[in-house]
Amino acid sequence: MTQGIIINIRNGANLNSGGGIKKSQNVLISMLEELFSGKNAVEKKRILADEFGMKITAELEGRIQIMCNLSENIIERERIDAIKRMIRANASKEQIISFGYTEAEYKKEESTLYANA
Repeated sequence: MTQGIIINIRNGANLNSGGGIKKSQNVLISMLEELFSGKNAVEKKRILADEFGMKITAELEGRIQIMCNLSENIIERERIDAIKRMIRANASKEQIISFGYTEAEYKKEESTLYANA
């Protein structure tokens, strides 16, 4: 029998940065929100040690680095997919770039998309 759980993780970019979102009172959720935030691995390790009292071992440090790399890859994949969807929806290059994507990202995905067409 397989079991699962869903945890709603808020946008870590707004936590305690004047964005009006307070840290969760639930320690696990607060820790996960920090871990899934856009902060770099060094900052995440500092927060785990200082705010959550965790002892940062070599093993934990390695796992944090793996998690950071994984989250960066997921974000990059999502950006790529979003650009492809906008191109398929006939959005102009200027419109796509105005949403915060780079010209290099646009050109790469445009050439990949039309090469596979």
